[in-house]
Amino acid sequence: MNSFLTVAALFVLTGALFALPLLPAVRELRRKSDASPLNVIQKHAGEIRYFADSFRTYLRPLEPLLRECARSGQKASGVMPDGTEYLVLGSGNEALALPFGDKDRLCPVLLASASDLTVSPDSAFTRDIYAQGRFVGGPNNQYRAVLADYEVHLGKGSRVMRWVHAGGELSVESHSKLHGRASSDFRIRLRPGCSFLRLNAPRIEFGTSPSEAPTPNFNVAPISSSPTLTRLLHEGDFEIPSGETFQGDLVVRGRLRIGSGAQVRGSVKSGKAMILDSGVRIEGSLISAAKLLIGPDCLIQGPVISEHELLIQTGTHCGTPHAPTTVSAPRIKIAGGVVAFGSVWARDHGEVLGSA
Repeated sequence: MNSFLTVAALFVLTGALFALPLLPAVRELRRKSDASPLNVIQKHAGEIRYFADSFRTYLRPLEPLLRECARSGQKASGVMPDGTEYLVLGSGNEALALPFGDKDRLCPVLLASASDLTVSPDSAFTRDIYAQGRFVGGPNNQYRAVLADYEVHLGKGSRVMRWVHAGGELSVESHSKLHGRASSDFRIRLRPGCSFLRLNAPRIEFGTSPSEAPTPNFNVAPISSSPTLTRLLHEGDFEIPSGETFQGDLVVRGRLRIGSGAQVRGSVKSGKAMILDSGVRIEGSLISAAKLLIGPDCLIQGPVISEHELLIQTGTHCGTPHAPTTVSAPRIKIAGGVVAFGSVWARDHGEVLGSA
């Protein structure tokens, strides 16, 4: 009898040990106390202008001083409530004569200008910079963050460690590195040799100015709707011959090649590598689970997503002025003459090809 009780107690104890980790799940299933959405911390949200908007809020205590310095043309210094030292300039050209550290040309204070702001080359700015007008940075400078109400121009070999935002055009000279977020309310221009991570603007030009960029050989038109669109799922590799038009959405398990001048009146997805020859037009999205190569003078009107590497050749347009889109991949290489409308997000590394 005692041995039976011992065995029974062992089984009960073992069952309790197995059931114990399940008790919180059973309790939650009955009471549902954790059914509300998670509270997202906004500094990690997807809004690319979050840091710029937060910086504007941070600068509000300086607004009266900015107005006074703009009126008098003088400069003023002090300490923000959080202990950060600042320097407010009435004339942005005064920054060219700032006393930097002798060894590293280091500027350790927050700079705020009541007008256009121009800073000298070969300098490091360890605090954020704000200009109520234009901002012009010399070559080989390093910035923590830059905000300007109008244009921002970064000289050759510049580095931005966190973010930069321009109310007007953001132009970045060759061999510069944008380590964080870069955005503009008007247009971004990146010269050859620049690297980037996250870009957002109504228009983003890579490598060349509009006068240098080749004109695509297609007529941009809005995405058309057709009642005859179908969806094709194909096992293995697939090819759309040159000059043909595919009506509908296409999903390919293997490799996909779209020949020169072909059109897809829908979206395209491949399980392996995808290659677009020159002059291809896609009216929907373009998604590859592997490497994606987009040839010259193509038009993709929807999102462009690659799970590995994305290469876009010259003359290609992603999105349109009236229908901005998203280009995303871990690694992105973009040739000069490419134009994107909306967002370009290189999760690991983005590069503008060419030399200047």
